[in-house]
Amino acid sequence: MTDFLMSQLFGLNGLVNLSNLVFLVAFSVHDVLKLRILSVFSYVVILPYYYFQQQTLWPPIFWGAAFILVNGVRITALLLERRPVVLNAREAELYKLVFSSIDQREFLKLASLGWWIEWPPGQVLINKGQMITQAMIMVTGEIDAHLGDGNKVALHPGQLIGTEIAFSGLPSPADVVVVSPARVISWNLDLLRKFLEPRPELRSKLLEITSRDLASKLNQLAAMGRPIV
Repeated sequence: MTDFLMSQLFGLNGLVNLSNLVFLVAFSVHDVLKLRILSVFSYVVILPYYYFQQQTLWPPIFWGAAFILVNGVRITALLLERRPVVLNAREAELYKLVFSSIDQREFLKLASLGWWIEWPPGQVLINKGQMITQAMIMVTGEIDAHLGDGNKVALHPGQLIGTEIAFSGLPSPADVVVVSPARVISWNLDLLRKFLEPRPELRSKLLEITSRDLASKLNQLAAMGRPIV
C-alpha cells in the first residue's frame, strides 16, 4: 500500500496527479486570469509525463504546447488590460469635470478619439445656422454663446458646446465665440457614433452626461426663453 501511494505521489504518476489537481483548482476559481495561469501550470507539469514514456508521446506534447502558447498570449493581454490607468494632466482634468461616472479605461479610449485644440480669444467655434459635425467640450477658458438681440450665455468648463444640437441634426441657434484663451476637446460625430455602437453601457453613461448638461443649460436659459446651445 505504501509503495502504491509513493508511486502516485512521486515520479511520472505524481506529475499526472499534480497536473490534474492543479487543473481541478483552476476550474474552481472565479477569476479568469487565475484560471488561465493555473491551467498553463497544469499543462507544464504534465508535459514531462508524455516525454519520458518508453516511446515519447508527441501529439499530446504538441497540443499541450499549443495550449500553453494560446493561454500565454491571453494571460499577457489580461495583464495589460489590468494595468493601472494613468491619466495625463489634461485628461485628468477632463475626467474630473465631465466623465467621472465612467470607467477610466473606457474614458481613455474615448479621449484618444478626440483632438485637443487651444483657441485664441475672438475665435468663432460655431456660426448661427451652421450644421454641427463635432461634439465639443470646453475644458478651460471662457466661451460665450450669442443668442441674438444682444443676449448671450457664458459656457463653463465641463459644458458641452453644441453637442445636443449636433445629435439632433438641427442647425445651431447661436454663435459660439471664444472670450479668453480656451482649451477644447472635439470629436467627429460619425467616428464617435461608430465607437459607441458596440458599447451600449458607455453610450448610456454618455447619454446621462448629455442629459445633465442639457438640464444645466435649461436652467441658464429658463428666464430668457431662449433656445439651447
